[in-house]
Amino acid sequence: MKRTFLVLFILFSATSIFANDFITKFLKECVETERPVSNVNIGKAMLNKMASNTSDEELKTTFRELNSIRIITTENKADSKYYFEKAKEMAFSEFTEYKEVVSVNERRSKINILMKKIDEKTQDLILIALDDDSKLTIITVSGNIDFNSISKISSSLREGEAEEKTTDPGS
Repeated sequence: MKRTFLVLFILFSATSIFANDFITKFLKECVETERPVSNVNIGKAMLNKMASNTSDEELKTTFRELNSIRIITTENKADSKYYFEKAKEMAFSEFTEYKEVVSVNERRSKINILMKKIDEKTQDLILIALDDDSKLTIITVSGNIDFNSISKISSSLREGEAEEKTTDPGS
């Protein structure tokens, strides 16, 4: 499930700076002091550094086209479920200009991806996920991206997952 989540995230990782407003609003309005979350912000400078540290040209281009990535996580099961519902409620009621492009509701995991088209190459993206281990992840991404390169990256991830299964020493 985690690899599926990653592939879905990469497939739809194209956004503009407005997706970050979701994280800011969520942190201010939904996160409670007694129910903390982890919050990671990756800015343009770090994305450029990541681009310079990879030899894959398409991945380099992808990183350079992004402005920021923001991630919220919590591993507490009760908090995860609570915040997942809060995030979905806020996304669908207050970010109505976003359209749901992916919705996965499996037995023990849920993913919602909302996107807002800004222009031909720019979209805002909000990803809200509760994985099969009840871990919450909310991701917003800001920038422009070439979906052809994302397709290549997704294919290589799927190939890597298949190789990992065949070479897993625990098998």
